[in-house]
Formats: sequence, C-alpha cells, structure tokens
Amino acid sequence: MNKHVKYISIGLFFSSLLLLGLSRYRDFGISFDEPFQRLTGAVTVNYLAEKFHTPAFMTWWQQDVPGLAEYGDRDYGVAFEAPAFALEQICRLKDSRDIYMFRHLLTFLVYVGGVFAVYRLAQRRFLDWRIGLLSALFLVLTPRFFAESFYNSKDIVFMAVFAVATNTTISLVLRPRIKTAMVHALATAIAIDVRIMGLLLVVASVMLLIIRVIRRELQLGRTCLILAVYMIVASVFVRLMWPYLWHHPLDHLLEAFNNMAHFRWGGAVRYMGALIPATALPWHYTFTWISITTPLLYLALFVVGVYATFSQIVARGMKLWQDDGEFQDIVFLGLFFAPILAVILFHSVLYDGWRQLYFVYPAFLLLATKGWVVLWSIKSTRNGYKTSLVILTTISAFCTAIWMWKAHPLENVYFNIFAGRNVKARYDVDYWGLGNRGALE
Repeated sequence: MNKHVKYISIGLFFSSLLLLGLSRYRDFGISFDEPFQRLTGAVTVNYLAEKFHTPAFMTWWQQDVPGLAEYGDRDYGVAFEAPAFALEQICRLKDSRDIYMFRHLLTFLVYVGGVFAVYRLAQRRFLDWRIGLLSALFLVLTPRFFAESFYNSKDIVFMAVFAVATNTTISLVLRPRIKTAMVHALATAIAIDVRIMGLLLVVASVMLLIIRVIRRELQLGRTCLILAVYMIVASVFVRLMWPYLWHHPLDHLLEAFNNMAHFRWGGAVRYMGALIPATALPWHYTFTWISITTPLLYLALFVVGVYATFSQIVARGMKLWQDDGEFQDIVFLGLFFAPILAVILFHSVLYDGWRQLYFVYPAFLLLATKGWVVLWSIKSTRNGYKTSLVILTTISAFCTAIWMWKAHPLENVYFNIFAGRNVKARYDVDYWGLGNRGALE
C-alpha cells in the first residue's frame, strides 16, 4: 500500500484523537481522588524547593503542605504528579477550575502516548499499520478508559506509561542494543515512579533476555553487557525521579512495594449485590469486573486470541515459540495473567472496580487483536466471510461510539449486558463522584 496513505491515516487518527481531547477536556467534573493526587505532587515540589533553596518558587502558591517525611502518602510515585504541579505553578494558575482542567489536559496527553504505544505494539507484532490502528481504536473506544483518561491520574496514567514501557521491553528483548537499553531504562523508571508495580517490567525484561540467551538466540557476553547498562541506568533514573528514594532507597522501595501489595484501605465494595470487605474479595472479582465493563466484541476476540496462543504453545512443545510474533504473544499473555494471579495469590486489596489493574488492559487488547487476525486468517469457502468480520467490527465500533456520545461525560459508568439488570444494586457505579457536577448544575 502507498506509504502516503499509511502516514496520512496514522496522522489523521492521532490528530483527531488530540483534537477530540482538546475539545472535551473541560466537560468532566472533579473526581474524589484529584485533590489528594495534586497534594502528593505539591508535597514533592515543596520538598524540592526547600532542598534546593528556591523560596521564590515556593511563594507561588498559597497552600500549606506537609513535609515529605510526615506525609501519609509519601510512598506514592510522583513521576506524573510532581511535574503536573510544577507546570501548574509555572503557568501561574490560581483559579481551582483552571487548575483541575489543566490537570485533565495533562492526563489526557499522557493517555494519548499510551494509545500510540498500543498502536506500535500491535503494528510490530502483526507487521501491519492497519492492525496497529485497529488495536489503538479498541483502546479509544473503551468507554470507561476514555472518560478516566481526563481525570484518573493514577490508573490511566500508569496504564499509559506501562504500555510505553511494554513497547520498549519488546524492542529490547527482540533487538538488544545499548541505545535501546537506555531508552527502556528511562521508560521503566517512569513507570515505576508512577506506580511501584512497574517493577514487573524490570523482572520481565531480565527473564526474557536470559531465556533468549539460554535458547542461544542471543550472545551471552553482549547480552550481559546490555543488561548491566539497563539495570544501572534504570536504577539511577528511578532514584533520581522519586525524591522519597533519595534517602535509604532500598528500604523505602521495599516499603512502597509492601504497601502496594497490602494497600491501607479497609472499606467495602458492592459486588454482585453484596457489600464485601476489600480485604476479603473472591478470586473471580477482577475477571468479573473486566467481563462486565469491556465491550462484548473485545471479550470475544480476547477469548479467541488466548485460545490461539495456548494452542500455539502446546503445538510448539518445549520450544514454546518459533518466531518473534509467537514470542510476543507469550509476553502479552504473561503481562495480562501474571498481575491478576499475583493479586489473587497475595489477597491484595482492590477497590472501585478493577482500576488498580488497568495496566493489564493493553496486553488484553493485543491478545484481542490477535483474535481478530486469527479470524481474518481463516480460509472460508463462504463468500463474504471477511466482509462480515469487517461489518461486525464496524457495527461494534459504531454502537460503542454512539453510547459514549450519549453518555458523555459519564462514560465511566459503562456496563455491558453481562452486568445484568439493576446494575446500581449489584455494583459500585459512579465511585469517582463525577455525577456531582451534573447534579449541581
């Protein structure tokens, strides 16, 4: 296909997404978490201002903030919150509405970066830019994620930077180079400094490179050098961008990890019509929430993609994979299931749906995209089979987009038919409090 068509299509897709965000970011109210997230950034910026003796900068805001050592959420990553608060001060924003609308814009811009990372992951895996755009479209047309891409600076931002770091992970393990290792070190450090669960990609990167060395797909000496560069540079970046780690870095990192694994929240969530303590959730909690809040087509394609990947693993036996494409499928499979299984095994505290596990969604979509490609590749004697698949996909996209347009700006309350009737009595709905703005107006 003509390269001009490719670049024009990609450009139109992402420029349209940016324009959509720029025109809609003021539509959303302020969620319950946003003042606390902003305070986390303020505490860090205040600490840096005192540390580097810049009192002029400190006088730009009229807000008493606690010291870093006394702050209860000092173990939260600040790779987004601190720069967001600093930019807010640099822009001299005073009005609270302007401040939070500015944060919504910043959050959305990070989300767009995550959408592009999903595009690159799919484009590389399936060697087709059109499939890459399809995967990116699936992400954009996920109602809850689109709404939260404006105000959820915790989970959506982490999902986005995790997708970017997943993209650099694949780049590194497929073609290890010093430059790639340094870029990946920065990407994983940012992910870790947003949420400590980003360490998963460090473990995955090391394990995947070791496995490829054992399989004699990579040279031992050069791979060890690249791994050393990656680990050193990543360690430096992680500590540099997270002031909480400047003193006693290992102790504070372990503290942050332990607090993440056993989060300090003892409330209850509404699940299947009952109020259940967050510390006693059933094993199927996450799987159920994914099943009732994801568009049906994506769920069906995901099942096909997972089945095809497991079938391919069984067919390869001890070899597991035979080419780069199959290797990437296994990585996506692990990145989706491993975190969920870890949450189940460690009885981790979850709340507000499955928001703390949003970062597995890019892997989910990549497996769903594989399901679409598998269906497309089936050789059928029936005329119009592929046309039917395209029509079905188009209908799904159109219906989802129409629902989002009608529900805007409350796309965050999306449930599919699997949620059943009387959803409000069965599950938590507007746990962000976004409906308060509409109620007041």
